[in-house]
Amino acid sequence: MWKSMAPGYCSICESHPDSARTLSVKMYMDKRLLEAATTGDSTSMKQLAAQNPSILLGTTPQGNNCLHIASIHDHRGFCEDVLEQEKPLLSNVNYESLLAKVNFEGETPLITAVTLGHVSLASFLLGCCHQLELRQAILKQDMYGFNALHHAIRNGHKDLALELIAKEPALSQAMTNFNESPMFIAVMRNFQQVFRKLLEIPYSSHGGKNSCNALHAAAKASVVDHDLRLVVGTFHHLTSCEPSFMF
Repeated sequence: MWKSMAPGYCSICESHPDSARTLSVKMYMDKRLLEAATTGDSTSMKQLAAQNPSILLGTTPQGNNCLHIASIHDHRGFCEDVLEQEKPLLSNVNYESLLAKVNFEGETPLITAVTLGHVSLASFLLGCCHQLELRQAILKQDMYGFNALHHAIRNGHKDLALELIAKEPALSQAMTNFNESPMFIAVMRNFQQVFRKLLEIPYSSHGGKNSCNALHAAAKASVVDHDLRLVVGTFHHLTSCEPSFMF
C-alpha cells in the first residue's frame, strides 16, 4: 500500500515494463531525472531508467516531462536518448509516447521547442512524431489555441513552418483563441513563401482577429499584387468585406 506512494514508483511497470497494462498514472518527476534533463546528462538518465524504466514518466508540478525539460534547454542528444529508452514501451497499445504528452499549458515537447526557438530540436521532434504516426501530437494546440505552425510563423522560423506544412498540412486549419489562422499570421509577417504553401491547401483557414481575414492582412502588409490576386481567387467571398476594414 505504502509502496505505491514512493517517489518515481509505478506499480504498473513493477514486474515487466513491456507488459504494462496502462501507463496513464500520474507521478512526480524524480529530482535526479529533473537534474539530468536540465543539464542534458544522458548517462545519468540511462542509469535511472535501467533501475526503473517508469521513472521517465514522471512530471514536474507544471506537468512537464523529461522531454519538455530537455526541450526547454535545447538538449537534442538527451531527447534522442530518452526516445530510444521508451522504444520498448511503444508496442503497448495503452502507452502514450512522451512526444504526445502535454504540460499544464497544453504544450507538447514539440511546441515547447518551437516556442523557444530551438529550430533544430523542433525539426527532430517533428520527424519523430511523423515517423511514429503521432498526428495528434503534431496537431496539438496549447491553452491559447496556438499549434506548432502558429508559433513557428510568429517567431519567424520560415523553414520550420514550411517543414511543418509539408509533414502535416492539417495544421493550417487551426484557429487560435484570438481567431488567428496560420495564413493570417503568415500574411501579417509578409512570409510570402509560407503564405503560398498555405494557399495550396484547399482547407486552410484564413480568418484573423478583429473580424479580419487573410485578405485584410495582405492589404495591411503590402503583400505583392500577385499574391493578393491569389487570395481573391481562392477565397472569392472575402471581396465582399467592407472596405473600411481593409486598411
